[in-house]
Amino acid sequence: MKVIKADEMGLCSGVKRAFSLVEKVYYEKQGKPLFIYGDLAHNKYVIKKIAEGGFITIYKAEDALPGSVVIIRAHGISDTERSILQEKGVEIVDATCPLVLKNQNCMRSSELDVILLGTKGHSETVAVEGASRRTYFVVQDKEDIDSIPNDRKYRVIVQTTFDTARYNMLMDELEARGYSYIVSNSICMASERRRDSIHALKGQVPFLLVVGDNMSANSKALVSEAERIGLEAALIDDENSIEEEMLKKFSVVGVSAGSSAPDEIIERIVRRLEEL
Repeated sequence: MKVIKADEMGLCSGVKRAFSLVEKVYYEKQGKPLFIYGDLAHNKYVIKKIAEGGFITIYKAEDALPGSVVIIRAHGISDTERSILQEKGVEIVDATCPLVLKNQNCMRSSELDVILLGTKGHSETVAVEGASRRTYFVVQDKEDIDSIPNDRKYRVIVQTTFDTARYNMLMDELEARGYSYIVSNSICMASERRRDSIHALKGQVPFLLVVGDNMSANSKALVSEAERIGLEAALIDDENSIEEEMLKKFSVVGVSAGSSAPDEIIERIVRRLEEL
């Protein structure tokens, strides 16, 4: 089977930076309890590899031990949780993506109430919410706009991995309803390039496999984008998940990958497909 890989796919610079910090801590902080606050990236293979390195993943700041080292995940944490870690006297290694930090700083310093365009409950969205000093509204779908008062000016902040088509739809809706706002758009350009690379595959492949975990919002967004432009698409987490029967009708397939998909997993999937 012929495999055409997307020009842009796989680990983003923020996740690569987080991995580098984990490796640095592993070699330099031996002898101390090592924790990671939250899943470093939304991928079960990444989580497993980190656990094998002796890191314990925690989901509450209270669970960190005094004198330990705590790596903050790429998605960031709330100001309250960060304060708890500081009060416990832990050594904080901040692997928060710089774009997420930018959104948090924007949220923290905003003199206007905020409309946060993002996936509700997503760890990045929660981290940005946790930097708020003013009233804010999380908007995932246009129905969420119904509860937002239209009697003031807002600052619009955007989740870094938010789907571009959804972003444009929601901005059109705010405009149509006459809201007054200033936009701080921090959608990650790597995410944009991944989507553009999928568009470039249209006409070259009839079917696209997106490598990524089901926990990964940006990986699922790539599947949605492929389907939106008329490609058949599926999410796959490793080479063992390849459904050969489903692929029999294709002589060529495309491969893309979300921002938390390790290169080694991508290459194993590509090799397996080429063997079919």
